[in-house]
Amino acid sequence: MHRRLTLLRSPVALAGGWLLLVALFCLYSVTSHRQVLDQEVSESGRTLQRIISQRVAQHDAHLTSLSALGLARAQPSQDFGPVAGSILRFYPRIVAIDLVSVRAGEEAGVVSSATSADGTTADPMQVLKAVETLTPGKAVYGPDAKPGHYRLMKRMDDALAVSLDIDGTKLVEGEELPRWALLTLSTAEGPLLEEGAGNSQDASFLARTISFDAPIVSATQPLRLSLQRQVTPSQLLPPLPLALFAAVSLLGLVLVRSLLRHRQDAAIAREAAEAASRREALRQHETKLAHALRINSMGEMASGIAHELTQPLTALLSQSQAGRRIAAANGLADTPIDSVLAANVLQAKRAADILVRLRAYVGKSAQAAGIHDLCRHVADIVALSRIDLDRRGIALDIDLPATPALARIDPVEIEQVIHNLIRNAADAVEQAGRSDGRVLVSLKHAGVNYHIAVSDNGTGIPPDILPRLFEPFFSSKPDGMGLGLSLCESIVERFDGDISAENGAGGGAIFTVRLPASPEAARREEAAA
Repeated sequence: MHRRLTLLRSPVALAGGWLLLVALFCLYSVTSHRQVLDQEVSESGRTLQRIISQRVAQHDAHLTSLSALGLARAQPSQDFGPVAGSILRFYPRIVAIDLVSVRAGEEAGVVSSATSADGTTADPMQVLKAVETLTPGKAVYGPDAKPGHYRLMKRMDDALAVSLDIDGTKLVEGEELPRWALLTLSTAEGPLLEEGAGNSQDASFLARTISFDAPIVSATQPLRLSLQRQVTPSQLLPPLPLALFAAVSLLGLVLVRSLLRHRQDAAIAREAAEAASRREALRQHETKLAHALRINSMGEMASGIAHELTQPLTALLSQSQAGRRIAAANGLADTPIDSVLAANVLQAKRAADILVRLRAYVGKSAQAAGIHDLCRHVADIVALSRIDLDRRGIALDIDLPATPALARIDPVEIEQVIHNLIRNAADAVEQAGRSDGRVLVSLKHAGVNYHIAVSDNGTGIPPDILPRLFEPFFSSKPDGMGLGLSLCESIVERFDGDISAENGAGGGAIFTVRLPASPEAARREEAAA
């Protein structure tokens, strides 16, 4: 025992443990940040791929429109110029549109042309060479002499062809490119566009590059998108969190070392005291008595700790369960956050079993109202409250209908209301000192409403207090704040319901919550009738 404690107190062991913790933190930080950066690059790349694919699809659409215009007119050049000019104005990526004669046996020539400042008129012979093997209606890609440009040509019929001069540098607009990205848009002949953050010359040799590479979806324009991001060590392992973790972990290990030192010193002192007590009977008796007193104090302290931990532990359990319900309601079931909340629930229940199997109170989180089954949530909160009432010797019964009771509610807030009413009923039964204490929670369908009643066989409500029960800051309890029932009333009224209180005919009190049934429930009742 002493040898093990001495080893843990060793400065070498302390330094080794600290370095191991820091190394594990570094590994976690690098892995998690790399995953985030990978995902960001991938999402940005897919977004740009989709945008560019949509734009190149517009080029094919323009070719089709221009071809249809040419085929529909006896003199296509008369209408070709105005339409082409309109396309150039609204689509700056298309910088020149040419109508070229490719009639067999005749010299090719430009019939009509529209160009912008950046565009160039097509070479008729090159267009003829590109489309001469094509059947009418087919398009073909071709390189362009101007850097960053390419041609898209389509054969209209045996006599005419359309040629588009496309400025590839305009396929991506400046605000669409992330500031960290180096974008390359290329064809088989080479890059059309290279834009964004390049590899800086002063970057660390430890820097790494994350890449996204994918083809642009087009049958006629063989473009390929490449997106790169340079990642430095400081991005994968931020210095400030690393320094904070290193400082906190070192402080924790120093505290552990100090506790071990005190523990070893206490063990040595205890052994010395026990040895002395064996030599002197009186001292031995006094030592046993002191030991018994310490054990008793420890038991009382443990009982007190268990009592004090009940509320935060039950709050942890209920908040985690409420979080899972909220996650499920918002489509986050079976996600990492749902898994974390599920782990919290499991461990909280395990701790609750150790601490006399106490349950949690309903959490404070709220979600938007929706159509939910009151039966399910009433049953959940009754199950959550039953252990507490069992501990207090109070029976908790429930009466639910066989079919779902659908209402527009926030499940967490309605569970808060029912939980508060059950707790108040249990306090009243406990105050009455009854050995047959009982609380009943029932749910019934009454016309267009559902009635949730919480009744008890406790002391009942004095007549002078009954009219003021739901007033804010009014309480009949010595230590009460007078906000519980007022909050319940506000929650119920938010869902177009109301809450009332009365004394039961056989004693005790009855609190009734009335909530409107949802239209789905009303239609189901009419169909059943």
